[in-house]
Amino acid sequence: MKKSLVEIAYNKHQDWIRIVKSFGCNSSTAEDIVQEMYIQLHLDVQKGLDLWYGEEVNTYYCYKVLRGIYLNIYKKEAKQIKMYLEEINEFKQAEELGIDEVEYANKKKKIDDLMDKMFWYDRKVFEICASGKSVAELSRDTKISYYSLYNTYTNAKKFIKDQL
Repeated sequence: MKKSLVEIAYNKHQDWIRIVKSFGCNSSTAEDIVQEMYIQLHLDVQKGLDLWYGEEVNTYYCYKVLRGIYLNIYKKEAKQIKMYLEEINEFKQAEELGIDEVEYANKKKKIDDLMDKMFWYDRKVFEICASGKSVAELSRDTKISYYSLYNTYTNAKKFIKDQL
């Protein structure tokens, strides 16, 4: 009885693990990625793809599948927001202390004074974007170039930061 493609691929299990570890994975993640590759191979064979290389599995194809799965996991992890315990503790301490209302009022007045010095167009773009509307959304609504609005907003923000 002839072995299936996945069974033949499993004969190189340790090679697949070594390949995935070379990408920078730990052992358990490498094992998970290799298992995902077996599933992908099975699905691809079900679709009718010819993944044979003579009597062996197409090693290059398996490498590309392993690399693709690894990169998808890596991208997903990169998007996750990570915070160190020290930052969390500092955040909690600041939250417990509350906001210094006098300092807040002084900074608000200073920002308002700076905004009065700005050109009306720059001030308006800054106010709209600072209130939560995205530059892209403002561009669509006003038919003004995205890059023009983006530059105006970033220049206004830089002006205020430099003055504070």
